[in-house]
Amino acid sequence: MPREELRGRIESLDSPNLVLIVIDTLRADWTTPYGHELDTTPELAQWAARGVLFERNRAQSSWTKISMASMLTSLWPQSHAIKKYGDGLGTGALTLAEVLQQAGYETYGVQTNGWLHQTFGFHQGFDRYVFPSGRGAARIPSGTVWPHADRVLEETRRLLEARPADRPFFLYLHFMDVHEYAAPNEFKTFGSDGRGAYLAAIRWLDDALLRVRKEVERAGAGDDTVILLTSDHGEAFGENGKSGHALNVLTAVLNVPLVIRFPFETEPIRVHTQVRNLDIAPTLLEIAGVPVAESFEGRSLLPLLTGSEVAPDRTSYAGLGLPLFPDASVQESVNTGTWTLARNVEPDPFPGEQLFDRTVDPGEDVDLIDREPEEAARMRAVLDAYLSRAPARGVLAEEVRIDPEIAKKLRALGYMQ
Repeated sequence: MPREELRGRIESLDSPNLVLIVIDTLRADWTTPYGHELDTTPELAQWAARGVLFERNRAQSSWTKISMASMLTSLWPQSHAIKKYGDGLGTGALTLAEVLQQAGYETYGVQTNGWLHQTFGFHQGFDRYVFPSGRGAARIPSGTVWPHADRVLEETRRLLEARPADRPFFLYLHFMDVHEYAAPNEFKTFGSDGRGAYLAAIRWLDDALLRVRKEVERAGAGDDTVILLTSDHGEAFGENGKSGHALNVLTAVLNVPLVIRFPFETEPIRVHTQVRNLDIAPTLLEIAGVPVAESFEGRSLLPLLTGSEVAPDRTSYAGLGLPLFPDASVQESVNTGTWTLARNVEPDPFPGEQLFDRTVDPGEDVDLIDREPEEAARMRAVLDAYLSRAPARGVLAEEVRIDPEIAKKLRALGYMQ
């Protein structure tokens, strides 16, 4: 299908089913359609070949709780103000699920990350919000913390089989396998070190994507379901002297995939304009034909697909709250598509501000804060204006009582020490 016909075809879907898949800790450039030299994600590559891939998409934090709060409410971190272990979404928060529920959608969530447990308020708007029992699959070696892909797929099938056939559904799936570098032995073909384990988990999750698609088709919804895939944050492997995530808010841990698979084929569309996970909720609502909530701060991505919008890069902000680990920074950053300015907002051993020109330094290896004073001043003013905004009223819930079993699992990962 030619690109210019895409908008009309989307509008003809008439309240399509929506599936939002979040693969926790998946960096874009280690997947097949984003250019990794190994074929790590053949299923995702097929989705991109018949759908839409956004080449430069940024998450709003490298910590799941902040990032997913922004994705599901379309609010910047400064607006929802989540920063601490005990913070969550208050009843004044308006989520994507709530908007779709009010529009007549059945809303289901199957997720496996402790920071998104319903005690933190992320269940708002879901008819069913399932945290599967168990610790993974028989095929995965012991020692994992969270339920894994097989359990998510089992719950997905159960929910789809029980859904009302006369109503559209919104299904949110959140997988933790890549976060834990977990995969069955048959997928461990990428080496025995940490990088190899991470790649094996990506390949295993790509197999899960194939099974998600088949479950949707098995439920008789293949012809009217739009699937959107992304991640809450990436993972560093030595970039900026860090390994892991939730340590800073620079590009290595913020560049995440964003692929849309429509229930019809279109010519492959690759969007070079920088976009944000913040834009996902408005995009899904426009696809569904549902008005976008006034509180949402993101913008629909559909105009970028149909050529109806001039496409300058979208400025993106990111934040990281209390130090989750000893070598983490309490940090805020802004990226304009070209320049990145990061600021450590509390005194610590690391430099107060860093400036990077990503046109010549995509890895953000050379700090230009002293060599580019005019650009530093301009970017500093942009970040200052963002940080001066008042948080949205009623969105933040503080001092949430954390479920004891969830707290135990989070401590096993090094949090809350």
